[in-house]
Amino acid sequence: MNSALTDDVWKRRGISILWDGETLAHLQAMDKVISLRRFFELYEANWPEDEIPFINEDALMVAGLDVMIDALEPDEAVDWVEQQVYSKIQSFQSCFDRCALIFWMADKSRWKENAGEISYDWWLSGKYKDQTFPIGRCIWNGAQNGVRRIEPQQGHWLGLYHPRIS
Repeated sequence: MNSALTDDVWKRRGISILWDGETLAHLQAMDKVISLRRFFELYEANWPEDEIPFINEDALMVAGLDVMIDALEPDEAVDWVEQQVYSKIQSFQSCFDRCALIFWMADKSRWKENAGEISYDWWLSGKYKDQTFPIGRCIWNGAQNGVRRIEPQQGHWLGLYHPRIS
């Protein structure tokens, strides 16, 4: 495992998944979080800067990825994230290379860290609740070796961070 990220670079750069509600409140981001649908619309509109509700001018927070993953059959969800979401992450990163993209997934109890494999999974809900989804592989396109736990205080894990995907 990589060392924990103890500073706040994740608020300004890279691709992150955040699940800590207190941190969301501290960022004063609740009214700026956009839906996954809106994220897709901004992509289709070629990322119009005047329509993107940046947090502190350098981060975009998106909610709803977890809901979509849970709504699909697990194999379909993998295909959808790898083929649809990943391309939009890359596009955002290319357009705003000095900004953070943060996915809000509120239920921290649904995370599974596989330390020996350096991978991260998401426990599904609904009829697939006994299965996991390879969120790390799908979001970061297999670059999980570069993922770091966001841990500003020892033992207080806020999410996951990757500096840049390719």
